Amino acid sequence: MQPIPRKVKNVNVYPYIDWKGGGVGPVILPVIEGASGTYAVGTLITSVFYNLDLTSVTQKTKLVVHQRYVAIGETEDGTSFTTPWMYCTNAGDNPEFGRTINLLKPELDAINTEILPDYIILGPLTDITVTQSFPPPAIGEILLIENGKGNIIATRTGTPHEMGIEVTGGNRVGQLRTGLKNIMISGKNKDGKTVTMGNLTCLNPNDPAIFLHQFGG
Repeated sequence: MQPIPRKVKNVNVYPYIDWKGGGVGPVILPVIEGASGTYAVGTLITSVFYNLDLTSVTQKTKLVVHQRYVAIGETEDGTSFTTPWMYCTNAGDNPEFGRTINLLKPELDAINTEILPDYIILGPLTDITVTQSFPPPAIGEILLIENGKGNIIATRTGTPHEMGIEVTGGNRVGQLRTGLKNIMISGKNKDGKTVTMGNLTCLNPNDPAIFLHQFGG
């Protein structure tokens, strides 16, 4: 499900403190008060992502990029909401916060590929080889694709963005299937240098085949 940003108001942003309880709790003062902006929640494959964008705010305490924060506010109709903790991705006058949570369980052996994530192309690759490593304690690998071509890719949404590779053509030596894990891909970039990416999962076995690194998976 692609996110639909909803207008929000009266947003207070607080530093996130992982307090386990007991004794007197910490006094947490807001770093931003009474702000407005948009809040979006969406899903891509096995990930849920949250994005909060605020406009023209006055920071009581300077935000720090990559630090964790939590926000409390209201939608336009007055419904209260509380975000999960999120990373600050822009600490300027129009601050942005985001986080991606991966719901993929280690024992899950398939991923729904009816909806593929929207992605951007970062750079071309040639002479692509795709292999699957045997799970420990076994040693070795299976050749899946050789002499392919394609691109390094990254999803447009999510914090952090998921990176991977799309592979077009080539000789399919082994059988690809959705959810295949422990994939390693190597190829040559436009400068002729070898690029290798591991810990990938097959999201689409068709042509082009799509492989992404699933953070937290």
